[in-house]
Amino acid sequence: MKIALILIGFCFSFIVLGQEKNELSFLFVGDVMSHGPQINAARNEKTDSYDYDASFQFVKPIIESHNIAIANLEVTHAGKPYSGYPQFSAPDELSPALKNAGFDVLLTCNNHSCDGGAKGVIRTLDVLDQLGIKHTGTFRNKAERDKNYPLMIEENGMKVALLNYTYGTNGITVAAPLIINYIDSAVIKKDIEKAKKLGAEYIICTMHWGTEYQTLPNAYQKNYEKYCYELGVDMVIGSHPHVIQPMQQKTVNGKQKLTVWSMGNYVSNQRDRYKNGGLMVGTTLQKKEGKIAIKETHHTFAYVHIKQEAAIKYYYILPEFAYEKYRPDFLNETESASMKEFFSDSRSLFSEHSIGTTEFKVTEESEIGQQYKAFLGGFYSVCVNESANKQLPAIYNSILKQDIYKIIKSDGTYAYVFGMFDSANAAKGEKRFLEDCQQGSDLKVIFVTPKEFKIINE
Repeated sequence: MKIALILIGFCFSFIVLGQEKNELSFLFVGDVMSHGPQINAARNEKTDSYDYDASFQFVKPIIESHNIAIANLEVTHAGKPYSGYPQFSAPDELSPALKNAGFDVLLTCNNHSCDGGAKGVIRTLDVLDQLGIKHTGTFRNKAERDKNYPLMIEENGMKVALLNYTYGTNGITVAAPLIINYIDSAVIKKDIEKAKKLGAEYIICTMHWGTEYQTLPNAYQKNYEKYCYELGVDMVIGSHPHVIQPMQQKTVNGKQKLTVWSMGNYVSNQRDRYKNGGLMVGTTLQKKEGKIAIKETHHTFAYVHIKQEAAIKYYYILPEFAYEKYRPDFLNETESASMKEFFSDSRSLFSEHSIGTTEFKVTEESEIGQQYKAFLGGFYSVCVNESANKQLPAIYNSILKQDIYKIIKSDGTYAYVFGMFDSANAAKGEKRFLEDCQQGSDLKVIFVTPKEFKIINE
């Protein structure tokens, strides 16, 4: 029986960087899109819903290894009818999947912010608020902006201000009291001054800018980068061109800065060369003697691979890895060549134009690599609920939630399984433990692969 794996809350022990209490790590990713084919692919006819979670399963452990993960939500949640380009209205299920993947902040200010009109702006904020996801860049009114902007991130003894602006909204505007943060020198200056008054020790400015499909920054980007740094911004992070542009760690007027010109597409249906992937940028801030500086900066290239899995066609976001070695049918020859071309192009661009960053790769021997092997080749687990319509025992929704997986069977129905084990005996031991704790009387040891959901007879 074919199934698809969806990570619900797997807590992975791998940490990219050994962090101390005086350190704070950030991860930035590019444009989260929802083109029409993506919407259709995520549709689960059996449940009359949309499933996106498994699309992020290969990047989830990387995302969660950083303290604060930030993505550009380049769609609206304007409600039905759902639509793709040129005016996006994505199913609400996309944002819970982003939260499940580990994202802490979603940027809502970009050229598609007004695609759904005033209703789309407000409803997008409503959906994110209901999910408890922090967001910034668009606001219901001035009072809300005055209260919540800049977005202040206070963690590990640091106070960081996050700003978000866009060059425009494709000629579509919304009337007051709604506010969209457009790139405006006077507004940016005032916002930076406010951030400092609020006690920001570090300021990050995220900009939606640049020329689409161009791999190098234009004069507009360079002018505003310079302007931001003159006003005291510490980091400028860009999106919009739908292709990767370089990143540079530099010194400006004796102060350390980090610029990422464009992170490209994080997930989209754009399949052309240079557009079919994106960039994840990680950086760790360190506070010593009251001053914050960048301890290290790294990046990971990620390719978008479309794969039919059971009832859902997933847009997998894939760092480089030996996928074919552990699942020969995962990529065909054409797809494998396209992925290798994307990684080669990206590395060539960075080799020539990027400064001060190192590439992070997932190795087969690493803990993340071991998890990838389980996704690709299969793992043993304990089925705790073969009907997702039934309520899970309370313990699974509390202390054990981090090890619960939801899977989609070939008929589109769901099941919940607990744990990921490399042997049947280990899974059987866990089953006996759960039974002793009276956490289910109909537990089953199963073997899960991308192609089957097999009950192991004891």
